[in-house]
Amino acid sequence: MATNPSRKQITIRGVAQQSGLGIFVSSYIYDGEFLSLGQPLLTSNIDSATDYATTAADPQLDAVTNSLPSTANIWYKYHTSGSPYTNIVAPSISGNFVHFRGHKSGGDLSYGGIYQKLSGLTISKEYYVDVTIPYMSIAGTFTIKTYYDTGSTVTESSSKSFTMPHSGGNMTTTFTATSESDIILFDFTTASTSTVIQHVYSISIKEKQEYLVPLYASDSWGNSHKVLRRNLGNTISDD
Repeated sequence: MATNPSRKQITIRGVAQQSGLGIFVSSYIYDGEFLSLGQPLLTSNIDSATDYATTAADPQLDAVTNSLPSTANIWYKYHTSGSPYTNIVAPSISGNFVHFRGHKSGGDLSYGGIYQKLSGLTISKEYYVDVTIPYMSIAGTFTIKTYYDTGSTVTESSSKSFTMPHSGGNMTTTFTATSESDIILFDFTTASTSTVIQHVYSISIKEKQEYLVPLYASDSWGNSHKVLRRNLGNTISDD
């Protein structure tokens, strides 16, 4: 007895006759913008930002703890101001760039940077950080850190350092949000015994988004076809 064509899950022309036969794969994009005053930095408040001087053992953690960014979406900055470090000027805007200065004097390093309390993050979501730098010739270390504030303590949650000069294009990294308002920090230091300046043009933070898209395959003639699967033992009812 011939099989009723309508009972087939997939026709000989490759058309699905019931739902649930398509195969989907994950596709990821980075979307939105979760950093304020970063595109470009020359339009930001960095010159007028609260400037914290530190000589603590962990100058970055000391800055975000004792000069806590209580207002979201604006920049704060810090610099080392003396022993056991070299005194350095905090980042500032000049021309089209933010200048991160560094100097090692008498064996003492300097540290200086900017940081911002973010808003609107989704806990456990991944975020992509992209730093645009115009010049690759400055020797030093550029570090990106994130922190979260529990209300009683500030804790570091991620850290990524780049050895300068960085020849791989933009400096990029990711972090996973620990809170809706994580703090992100950008720091520069150098072993150069003369003052150097690292220029930064812009910084962007985008959220990782996952989408399911149909899977296609090409035949020997280069034509694309949607890939389907059969559910063994299941047929379409004649009703």
